[in-house]
Amino acid sequence: MAACVLDAPPTGTPQPALASWRSNCHHTAVGAVARARVLEAAERITSGSVPFLLATPTVETGSLDPRVLVARLVEYARLGADPAPADFAQALLRVRRDASVIPEAAALGTPAGDRLAAWLGDSGRPVAVNRGTAPTVSHRWTGETPARLVMDTQQRTAVVREFPQAFHALAEARKTAGRCWDGRDDASLIAVLPEDREALAAWCLPAVTAGAVQEAREAAVALPLLAAAGGPAGPALHLAVATGLGARHPEDRLRAVDALLTLTARGELDAVRLGCDLAELIVLGTVKPTRLADSLRTLAATGAYATTWAVLECSLPALLTGTADPRGTGDLLSTAADCVERCGAAAPEPVGLAAVTARGGTSRLVVQAARLRDALRRNERVPTAGN
Repeated sequence: MAACVLDAPPTGTPQPALASWRSNCHHTAVGAVARARVLEAAERITSGSVPFLLATPTVETGSLDPRVLVARLVEYARLGADPAPADFAQALLRVRRDASVIPEAAALGTPAGDRLAAWLGDSGRPVAVNRGTAPTVSHRWTGETPARLVMDTQQRTAVVREFPQAFHALAEARKTAGRCWDGRDDASLIAVLPEDREALAAWCLPAVTAGAVQEAREAAVALPLLAAAGGPAGPALHLAVATGLGARHPEDRLRAVDALLTLTARGELDAVRLGCDLAELIVLGTVKPTRLADSLRTLAATGAYATTWAVLECSLPALLTGTADPRGTGDLLSTAADCVERCGAAAPEPVGLAAVTARGGTSRLVVQAARLRDALRRNERVPTAGN
């Protein structure tokens, strides 16, 4: 590529990409895609057969507007240029899914238009993810890693069947029970698959979990980027954000809060799902209540009282019923009471709250439990509009 830019014909044959000696993970697959695109672009620049790149993003997340891609294909057809295989494949992976553009793509009457129309339909659906639990394991260097939640991704058959060879590893089914040790370049990952954040969240989950369980730093860097990307905000992304809320280091917890706020602003947050994930993570020991309390205090301080309460409403029973480490429960109850008082939420008392208040005494746990109970009861007695 440098030789082409400098107008100096390249000499020799490029060396093959070095395979990772640590793991055959998604980072290796993304590197293969990037290398294939660079080599293809260099060859096309040399031959003068590429008027412009089809895959150039239209938004900063790396996504590509489908109507812009249609317009680019129209110009290619006018110029008599054939799409470069790797460039067009990357364009498809970046294009925002919009079924209303399918007729425009099909109307091009070209193989590329037909492929785009099919991709905007069934063949380009985001990869499916499966949830599981990895067992407790012991490692000679990191010690014992407790049981944790993982998300595996299935194969993207359309990519394997129709895309260039360099993209096939990216489409493989992947299990994420283990951690990737190849280092991270989260921006590059998202730039390749900006419309499939569920797969990316599943692949990033082990690193985020390491930030909560093994106290790794910079573990949640990807979360704000994923929240701003495209594609469904499903179980993998919610689980990754929930895990990030329990990160050991405050800067990672803040990144998880930022991601949560982005999902809320876009109307994509499922607070019930997030709260249930937190309850499960608390019971497993992945998320410590003291760290979660700090994250949710930060969230509430932004004015997101109703959102914070919706998350706590589903996660508090795991602590109140004695199935998890109770430390930090008093702080979480304090945040919950504050949110209920400020947003006027009227809801049934969380399971286990009555038993805690019945203990009596002046401990922070009991005092804040009673405060939450009283706030919920007051709100239930407030007449609603029209009554």
